[in-house]
Parts: sequence; C-alpha cells; structure tokens
Amino acid sequence: MNHYLHVKADDAAEAIENYISMHNLNPHDRIPSERAMAEELGINRTTCREALKRLENEHILYSIVGSGTYVAPPKLRTSIGMGFSLDAYCEVNGFKRSNKLIYCYQTLATDYISKILGLSPYSPIYIIKRLRFINQKPAMIETTHLSEAMFPELLRKMKENETQSLYALMKNDYNIIPTHHSYNVSMNICDIDNAVLLGIETNSPLLNFSIISKDSNNNVIEYCQSLRRIDRCCINASFKNC
Repeated sequence: MNHYLHVKADDAAEAIENYISMHNLNPHDRIPSERAMAEELGINRTTCREALKRLENEHILYSIVGSGTYVAPPKLRTSIGMGFSLDAYCEVNGFKRSNKLIYCYQTLATDYISKILGLSPYSPIYIIKRLRFINQKPAMIETTHLSEAMFPELLRKMKENETQSLYALMKNDYNIIPTHHSYNVSMNICDIDNAVLLGIETNSPLLNFSIISKDSNNNVIEYCQSLRRIDRCCINASFKNC
C-alpha cells in the first residue's frame, strides 16, 4: 500500500515540495495538475487540493486561472539599509506588477508627519494609498505622504499618467530621485478594511514598514507606511562583528 494514501495535508504538502526538489523544478515551472499530482503521490484529491492551497498561501506555489499551478520564486525580499523597488523585483523574477489606487487627496500635515517631512506644522501634503499586486495577487498596502510644495499638481499628473509608477513620475516630471531610505519594521495586526483589500483574515499578522526616503542632498522626499503580507514578503539583514 502506498504510504501517502492516508496522509494529512501537512504531509502531502511536504511530499509536493519533495516532488519539486526531486524533479529540479525552477521558479515559474508548471507542476502537474491536481489530479495528476494526487495520482503521482498516491493521495486523494481532497488532501492534494488542501496541500496545494497551503503551499500557495505560503507562496511556494502560485496559480493562474485557466493555466495551472507553478513554482513561485523566492519571497519579495527587502534588504535593510538598501532601497526597494517593486518594479525591479517583478522584472527580475518575471512577475507582473500592478497597482490599485484606493484614494489620494490633499490635506494638512499633522505635527508628526510635518516633523518627518521637515515641513512647517500644517503644511499642505498629499496622502496616497495604493494596493499593490504581484502576479495579480495582493501583496502590500502602501500609504505615501508627500509635500505639496515639492510636488505641485501631483494629483493631476497622476491622473494623466496612470500607468507610470510614482517614482518614475517623480523623476520625469520633477527631477527628484530617491537615493537612500531608512526603515522601521514592526509587526501589525490586520484590521478588517485592510484584510478585505489583502485577501486575508482579520487579525492576521502583517509586516509594517515605516520608510523615509531622501534624495542625494539628504532632503526628505517621502514618508511611506507599507503593510505587507508575511506570506509574500520577508526581510534580509547582514551584520559584521565589531
């Protein structure tokens, strides 16, 4: 009798990972269908389906409707002390990047935001909230704060250039380029509104990146809060002994 016949979903998921390793499958390689995989491993389809879903949730696999299930590339990695570009990450890994604008508006900065951006209290700023997708699946929510004085008429320009990234707009229309970033990383619990956007359960843990970006003259350009799904993102850090 095949020893996989009565396995649990956890064991089936491990067996699928072993299959990927033994067959030397690379990121974006297609794996067998649910039925074929169940037959290959000698497990029932219900268990196989649950195992495949679990591996998708862990970002080891990803699926494309009407096409199949594929080996996922490594998680979206942010190296502490270095800049992060979702566009560059997606390009290197062959992923499709897309955004959904949740809201953008002009308002007056709070004392806290004014200090971060180096502005006088209650200076006009923009607040831009976007849901960001990797391969058509939600990965993070970013809320960006920008000085209106530094980026006049930004909202109009965003509407006129909907396909252009925010950093590309900064460079092309304002000749402003972020060159270095500082991070504060913590764990957050996802509230109901963000859970709906990210497609996860309420109270799920999130990585919370508070990011301050500056230009080559050390001027603060942007303050961004980035809430990232922990199954899609991770952090890299390296240290030297003193």
